[in-house]
Amino acid sequence: MYRETMISCRRDREIRKTIITPGDYTIVPYEDSRCKIRLTDVHCRNADGVCEMEPTSRIFNNPFDGNVIIGDMDSFVDRDVELILQQMCCGEVCVARLTYKNTHGDLMLDINCRIELVDVTEEQLISDWSWARLYESAVHHKERGVQLVKDKRIVDGFRRFSKALKMLVAIEPVDKNTIDAERAKEIINLRVKLFNNMAHCQLQFEEFGATLDLCSRALKYDPENVKALYRRCIAYIGLLMYEEAWEDIQKALAIDPNDKASIMKANELKPHIEKINKDYAKVIKKMFG
Repeated sequence: MYRETMISCRRDREIRKTIITPGDYTIVPYEDSRCKIRLTDVHCRNADGVCEMEPTSRIFNNPFDGNVIIGDMDSFVDRDVELILQQMCCGEVCVARLTYKNTHGDLMLDINCRIELVDVTEEQLISDWSWARLYESAVHHKERGVQLVKDKRIVDGFRRFSKALKMLVAIEPVDKNTIDAERAKEIINLRVKLFNNMAHCQLQFEEFGATLDLCSRALKYDPENVKALYRRCIAYIGLLMYEEAWEDIQKALAIDPNDKASIMKANELKPHIEKINKDYAKVIKKMFG
């Protein structure tokens, strides 16, 4: 058995592995590689002793077929297993340990297991992917993110949207010789949807500054996007910037006068705007008699 090595270390998390049997160092997994793994001797505990496994984990819960695509996991535990796999060679067997603590240093979860990387299907590096494959991957991550948000896994959904956006960024600059105008438009539309979805996630945690930035980015590409105007309005309200919020919601209503959410938000804002106008009128009256 080899010496234990640290894969990742933070205050709240430590990931270690110890090689039992080395593998072929010329074949290692990276982004989008298909891995076949075998898990045995899995033990899970917390500060109170033996405990149940993290319920969102796909790798450590049944049914699991042993197949892992690097970069396609959502649970924090599964993503950490991906980190371990990327530090393994095809054919390698190791003992892995994943330890999680809270902000006070108390043990929340400790997983010990034996991992065998049975097979690795090598893929191209992302830098070598075609624009079509990058776009396809972005759509995949976006759709998965939407489902995670529906399942109330907001943080995991946001991570998927961010990953999709990175795929689109990798396409730039758009080569007009290989991407026609219609495809370029689809890429822009997907980018706008991702900015909107990420803004929605940020609003769930009242991160109004981040929401404002994301909506502004969406509106840069699509100035008449009602969702972006509505969500930026909410962000402005959260930042107590009522006049800016009013301007956005009025723009949204000018584009779609029947949008119920915008109508409700305008009615909610109206007393604030009336008070601002009233206070302004008082100031002017004092200044000019």
